[in-house]
This record gives sequence, structure tokens and C-alpha cells, in this order.
Amino acid sequence: MFRRKSEQKISIPTASTGDIAFLLIIFFMVTSIFSREKGLKIVLPPKGAEVKVKKENILVVTVNPYGEVLIGSQKITIPEIKSIVQEALSKNPELVVALKVSRKAPYKIMIDAFDQLKLAKAEKISLTPVKEE
Repeated sequence: MFRRKSEQKISIPTASTGDIAFLLIIFFMVTSIFSREKGLKIVLPPKGAEVKVKKENILVVTVNPYGEVLIGSQKITIPEIKSIVQEALSKNPELVVALKVSRKAPYKIMIDAFDQLKLAKAEKISLTPVKEE
């Protein structure tokens, strides 16, 4: 009398799944922003341009191979750079800061020292490697 209905298997069509995944990948690639490494913002002089600076207008900040920071022969900490350079700049606005870094010095120390010089509003910075024996 009563017939049982044959059970139908329910399935989700997956034929277009690959297409949808591909479109989603394309969408996210197009809409995402890829970060670029931001290096040091340094304005370099034109090639061959050489400027002579009087010795009294140069403040030498040295980073040795051990990561120690020195101004002259005085060993200082990274945060002290800002106040020392600000004081020197207030006395001599023509001051050029020569940041001399050992090739064996930790990179982070050089960047931290450079950042402190920028915070001190030093606009004339010379970045040179230390001649090592």
C-alpha cells in the first residue's frame, strides 16, 4: 500500500569550487597591499660633490666593533646621543655630525644611533665606516 520513496542522496555540486577558489585568490592579491621595506631616508649629495668642513664644525660619533658608542673618547649610551648633539647644535648651528661605524658593529646599534641623531634635529650627518687595522 504505502510505497517507500527511494532515498535520494543530497550532494553539493563541487564542479565550480576550483573556479571560486581561483577568483578569491585573484581578488585578495589585487586588493592587498604589499609592504615595502623602508630603508634609511638619506639625501645623498651629487656624484663628485665634495665639501670641505672645518674641524671645529665636526662632531664625531663612533660605534666600535663591540657596539659601544663614543663621542670623542668618551663612552656614552644611545639615549645620551640626542641630548649631547642637541647641546652641540645649539652652540654651533653649522655642526656636521660624522657617524663612524665599524663594519663589525651590530647593525641595530648603528640604526639606533642614527635615529637619535635625527631626533636631535641633526640635518648634516656623514655616515662613514671606520678604517680598521
